[in-house]
Amino acid sequence: MCMGFHVGWFLMLLSPFTQLFSFEVSVVNYFLLGWLSSGTSYILNMIFGDNGVKHEHKHTNSDTCHLDKQVDASAS
Repeated sequence: MCMGFHVGWFLMLLSPFTQLFSFEVSVVNYFLLGWLSSGTSYILNMIFGDNGVKHEHKHTNSDTCHLDKQVDASAS
């Protein structure tokens, strides 16, 4: 999230030198763009992980769950 915040204010400082995007350089925009890019970074981090899209399989009723309840793990 810190990296996202720093990307946001860095893009604001680049704004006067590019025509891709235009933001007024002000303290309010500094924090708004920092928080916006930090939030975007957080949301993307929650959706995508090291192995692609994150997916958790949860069941509220353990009787209908198709996963094994007991794991046979040997120490040797």
